[in-house]
Amino acid sequence: MPPQAHDWTCSVCSITWVIQATGTAYTDLDPISARQQVGATMGYPSCVNETYGCMSTQCVKDTFNAFGLDVDSAYCTFDQAYAIARDTTGTINPQSMYHFMGIRGVDGSNLWLANSANGYMGIWETMTRSQFNNLGPVELVYLTGQ
Repeated sequence: MPPQAHDWTCSVCSITWVIQATGTAYTDLDPISARQQVGATMGYPSCVNETYGCMSTQCVKDTFNAFGLDVDSAYCTFDQAYAIARDTTGTINPQSMYHFMGIRGVDGSNLWLANSANGYMGIWETMTRSQFNNLGPVELVYLTGQ
């Protein structure tokens, strides 16, 4: 996951990572060019902008839907997030961070992430149960029926 170019684009970066990692779209583009396309699909400035970043979870869901991906969202416990991450991908947004990251899967007892702002609030490419609990509540937008 390349670093985000702007501090308000984490949702665009995370959605792009999921779309490219699943082979859904833009697999022939570099991540930066793909992010521009995803940002346009997401909707600037109505869904993502410099002032607020991502405006709502619905914007994330609608963007995935625009690429033909079925998704659901939920606030969840660490155990629920771990079970989801073990089986599918999507985005994770710990509310204390206000930062979207891609879900790669699990790494031992941790969540394995695609983070466009490595090190932000102490989170790199994994998130422990303790970090999850300290940064919550945590919302996931995850692929279903894939």
